[in-house]
Amino acid sequence: MTVYALKLPDGRFAYHLPKSDTLTGHRLTGVFADGQPMTPLQAGWWASDTKATRLVATAQPAPKATGYKLTDPAAESRRYPLTLTVQEWRERAGQGESDTLWELYTTVTEDQPAVEHVYDGPIHVLEGREPPTPDELPWQADLPHVLGSRPEYLHLFPGRIHGFRDHVQALVKKMPGVQYCFDNYQNYKGLSVTLKVPFEQPQTRWQADISRRTSKPLKTGRTVPVLVTRELRLPVPESITAPNYEMAVNDWHEQVEFWLSVVRNASVAACNTCNGTGHVNHGSEQYSRQ
Repeated sequence: MTVYALKLPDGRFAYHLPKSDTLTGHRLTGVFADGQPMTPLQAGWWASDTKATRLVATAQPAPKATGYKLTDPAAESRRYPLTLTVQEWRERAGQGESDTLWELYTTVTEDQPAVEHVYDGPIHVLEGREPPTPDELPWQADLPHVLGSRPEYLHLFPGRIHGFRDHVQALVKKMPGVQYCFDNYQNYKGLSVTLKVPFEQPQTRWQADISRRTSKPLKTGRTVPVLVTRELRLPVPESITAPNYEMAVNDWHEQVEFWLSVVRNASVAACNTCNGTGHVNHGSEQYSRQ
């Protein structure tokens, strides 16, 4: 089986070692590149300081049970002999004696020899960083299905990171002054943001209380601040596409900061001279005074 390697920016080589039946179920004791220990990375990747020609993994099987002996030899009887073979143990355990046997007997084991697996397939070196971890942004490569089943190199091909608009929407909703932030509002493919901002020199107005019984204004009320409503329509993409994963991650963070800056700039206090209509921000459609 082909082993894929990445030449990392720090000069090391990272190798993705496929799972081996020889090692399954055993305790891994070492992974070596040309006889030198390798450093574990993540998700089956191992690093070496040099480009390797021979990759080997070693493991230690668990000790094998060869029989059972009484923990206390003085407890020997016809029913409970000094030793039991593995077959005798299984037969009696199958008859419902398992708990009693575990109380009386100790397992006799025999150490097993270490096992070794040599990755004798070709080693194919790719240029780029290691694949994203489960904690990083997920990557979907644009590859034919027949090529898309290997995790070693998907992040090096063109693809996309989904969920960008949802991510920006969640951040915008938490920003000061944001009243609403809707996705696909009135079939608009993007975010529709409504902000409420005060004037530079605060203005107030009288607001009457509403009768709960008649729904009509009462003589009582309170003074409330006059706010300017600013509405933004932001064409935030649903996903980030790029020639490879690393470029997409960089673009993701840059675009997050850009869209947040648009909302942040639109949140500035309103001008009293122009009655709150003089601020024009990229992405805004209309302002109204309430």
